[in-house]
Amino acid sequence: MSRIQGKSQSGYTQLLEGSNLVTARAVNLDCHHKHCYHIAKAIRGMNAELAIQYLEDVIDKKRAIPYQRRSRKGRGGNTMAGHRKGKMGPGKFPHKASKEFIKLINSAMDNARQRYDTIDPEDMIITHIAAHRGQVSTNWRPRARGRASPSNHYQVNLEIFLESFGDEDEDIEDEDF
Repeated sequence: MSRIQGKSQSGYTQLLEGSNLVTARAVNLDCHHKHCYHIAKAIRGMNAELAIQYLEDVIDKKRAIPYQRRSRKGRGGNTMAGHRKGKMGPGKFPHKASKEFIKLINSAMDNARQRYDTIDPEDMIITHIAAHRGQVSTNWRPRARGRASPSNHYQVNLEIFLESFGDEDEDIEDEDF
């Protein structure tokens, strides 16, 4: 693949740099962008296996996703989410978006299994995860008296980077001595 140094890879928002890096993308999913944003913020930096367990607990309504963006700090800020048990604050249980993130993480782990033989994909860390608005299909809904109002369908694009750190560097140092 040829690309201009310093610019992001085609289709991704980040540079594809790093050893033991695997990626996965999901394009034009029928999920709410807001739910995907909060899930991405909650699982960023987690272990891949722990992130899947966390999202399965969200689906079972055992643990909630914290909704921190647009909290009641200023004018017009409202998460529209009730407070959950513990010290979380506002949170929700986004069922459909959680299922899509589980599929995305499993896809990245399958990519790691195909690419690297020595790395355990469950131990890889989510270094980058993002949710961006996808295509908008514009439609018109007929109303009374010959009018029409827009009925837009919003979609979302997801991307994830899994990376493995540390274990291979220690093995190389042992062989040198």
